[in-house]
Amino acid sequence: MARYKIADVVFEMPQKYEETAPWYEEYITDEPLSLDVPLTYRQESVDYFVREGLDITPPIAENMVLCNVFNRMLLRCFNGSYIHSSAIKFKNKAYLFSASSGVGKSTLTKRFCRLYPEDTKIINDDKPSFRLIDGKCIIYGTPFAGGTSIQCNDKAELGAIVFIERAEKDKLVRLTSQEVMPLLFSQVPRKYNSELMDKVLSLYDEIISKYPFYKLYCTNSDEAVHTVFEITEQF
Repeated sequence: MARYKIADVVFEMPQKYEETAPWYEEYITDEPLSLDVPLTYRQESVDYFVREGLDITPPIAENMVLCNVFNRMLLRCFNGSYIHSSAIKFKNKAYLFSASSGVGKSTLTKRFCRLYPEDTKIINDDKPSFRLIDGKCIIYGTPFAGGTSIQCNDKAELGAIVFIERAEKDKLVRLTSQEVMPLLFSQVPRKYNSELMDKVLSLYDEIISKYPFYKLYCTNSDEAVHTVFEITEQF
């Protein structure tokens, strides 16, 4: 069983399939373990995703299951979880673009990379993890990146989270804390018992109190990227 360092946590977990093994390679480490017990999963969890999903192969299903197991561990033990979003590292800050599937978050981050190639990299295109450490929200690349598998082993403090909504004109609006929670809650894991749900809500409350959130009414064009670029200059 290989040893991995993901989100600054060192642990062992199974990873069975050659098809997805390259996603995990840059996270392999020989550093001392943070957890004595390896992360494991039940085969029936993999079988469920293969059975219920659309064209989901066993390797992809394993990656999905390991994502769930890993982020539950983060929540239980390391003050973290994930947010369904496409995350870029831009000038040493992390910016998360969150929306329902098909709205265009991945397209927007790819445009960012094309327009600002020297300053931008995508650190995770689907499920970046986060941890609250010493009062800061640190965003991490992980090998759990959905269908695109675009990710890298990097991290940065959060700059802002931007929720995307399709529109005919590009406009960026700063959200109030009351407006943020339902939007954030719609893009996070919710199959938790009451104890874990209380933990995750407490983490989100802390993030909301310390970091800016925006709504981007978006044409999914280069102009939308330039609109977002304006807020990055504040950090």
